[in-house]
Amino acid sequence: MESGYLFAIGAAVTWGLLYAIDQKILYTVDPLPLLFVNAVIGLVVMLPFLFFSNGSIKEVINSGKINITLIVFTVLLGTLANYFIFSGIKSLNASAASIIEISYPFFVVLFSYLLFRSTPNISFFIGGALIFLGSFIIIKFAA
Repeated sequence: MESGYLFAIGAAVTWGLLYAIDQKILYTVDPLPLLFVNAVIGLVVMLPFLFFSNGSIKEVINSGKINITLIVFTVLLGTLANYFIFSGIKSLNASAASIIEISYPFFVVLFSYLLFRSTPNISFFIGGALIFLGSFIIIKFAA
């Protein structure tokens, strides 16, 4: 199996565990302070990896003005997305929030087309429709 699939499966399993734990934390903590603590601990954890990695911050800085702008934008979007999911988990629960959030592949295809003119095929549209239909069914009949 190609390593990309293993990484994607690992991400899905890790996010599933994380959402369940976040639900427990968010019973007593608000999303914004959790997001801040998450960022600080993430920084502390990542510093040794950065120090011992083959890459360097110089690569990022020297990657060009457009890349720097996109990196800043994605960090801001990632922070906003984490705030939204923490708030969703707190307001609903981990299961319901994750079911709604799972529609993001549809938006990946949409924004890839709008921003970068990638051409999705019919399978993406059918898959997107099934994602929304599945989410609707779960929320409507299982919640």
